[in-house]
Amino acid sequence: MRFYIGRRVVVALISLALVALQGDVIRAQTPPPAVYPITPDPKDCLVEPAPLEGVINILQTPVAAEAASPTPFAPPLSVPADAEVASDVAATLYEVFACANAGDPLRVSSLFTADFMRAFYSDASLEEVAGFLVRPPEPLAEAERRVIVAIGQVQMLPDGRAGVAIVLDEPEDPRPEEPDYAILEKVVGRWLVDEIHEDVEPAATPAAG
Repeated sequence: MRFYIGRRVVVALISLALVALQGDVIRAQTPPPAVYPITPDPKDCLVEPAPLEGVINILQTPVAAEAASPTPFAPPLSVPADAEVASDVAATLYEVFACANAGDPLRVSSLFTADFMRAFYSDASLEEVAGFLVRPPEPLAEAERRVIVAIGQVQMLPDGRAGVAIVLDEPEDPRPEEPDYAILEKVVGRWLVDEIHEDVEPAATPAAG
């Protein structure tokens, strides 16, 4: 499943559900690598898996539809994040792709906000999502693993979230580099993926680490 991007309003019920879902499952955190490019190691997927029932409950909760923007996404005005936030954001993104390379969708899902969970699985039925999530984890072959080519400077956005440009090399994409822009939100003490905007360039493309 590819990342679909969209910011949605979180109602109180979803906020409570997310706290219940993630309150005790996001404590472990892998330090981000110092040098890029790097292929996140499946063994570094340490986060606890999200409960299947919790994910399904979030997906079943209706939210107001958000109209598609007629203009391409542009990173919001921002200021550089401090070193601690930058490290934590990079650690979350590294672990997302470590868990993706581990073939473990429930652990990947535990690193998403409720908004992004709904957006990520929006093209599939609940039955399809449940079938996808209950498959036993199976690490991808080395040739099929995602590579983080570079991560840019983490920025603090006006709404309190953090944004960062990230360049990936994904085997299913014929291009050697795919520039994206990730937005993360701090929930229950950890930064979680809230949006990923694909093909954001050139202004958001980071320098190699």
